[in-house]
Amino acid sequence: MKLFEYLSNLWFSKKESEIYLALYKLWTQPASIVAKYVQMERTYVYKAILSFVEKDLISVTEKNWVKHFFIPDILVLKKYLQNEKNRFMKMEDDFNSLETELLQYNTKYSSKLPKINIRDWMDWIRYLYEDIFDNIIRNWYISIKMFASNTIMSQSGWENIVKTYSEDFFKKMQEKNIHIETFLWNWLWIMESLGKTSNISEIEHLPASNSSIQIFIIWKTVYIIIFKDIPFWIKFDSEDLARTLHFLFEHLRID
Repeated sequence: MKLFEYLSNLWFSKKESEIYLALYKLWTQPASIVAKYVQMERTYVYKAILSFVEKDLISVTEKNWVKHFFIPDILVLKKYLQNEKNRFMKMEDDFNSLETELLQYNTKYSSKLPKINIRDWMDWIRYLYEDIFDNIIRNWYISIKMFASNTIMSQSGWENIVKTYSEDFFKKMQEKNIHIETFLWNWLWIMESLGKTSNISEIEHLPASNSSIQIFIIWKTVYIIIFKDIPFWIKFDSEDLARTLHFLFEHLRID
């Protein structure tokens, strides 16, 4: 493949390719010498070289207070290509969530699609509790509904309790006199028996491991936290889903 063809596939314009090749031939030079060599306007050449520097395709040194530019090794092109491949792979991975987000702005789908966010790791779990609290305070709620698993399986070998992640969340709720109606799904290995509590200490000391689950319903928003080796959460901004769960919680049979 010809050099100019190859560079064009890396999104170099014809002029940029000429500038890059000239600098490779000239070795270390100021932008003015490169501009003279390729017979192009000096400002354009300088801007093109700076864009190469930003992409790590060109290095900079200084001689007599003047910036000189050079290509340390032609293998920088290969490294740039690999970086671009990695960038596009990440963009491909991110496309599904992007597509869902963009569809919300399409009037044909906006009324149907909920806004969904997913995050993992401990810091994001702590952030979610902050988000829940801010949502409650912002909307002046005095009572919320919460679901939590409390099976023997989730308690066995557990290393963390809910307070490990929630920190002072429940204490702040108590200080604001916000009632937490908590439904506890109990039993041995699977969730079969349903209880209820509003005791803050009991809620804080629920297990947060072995795939235990918490679900918060705050008006139109549903938060789901799943405590695994790498804990993660899902946030749904969906009036339809929240309304359905509100209905189900109102009609749950407590043992």
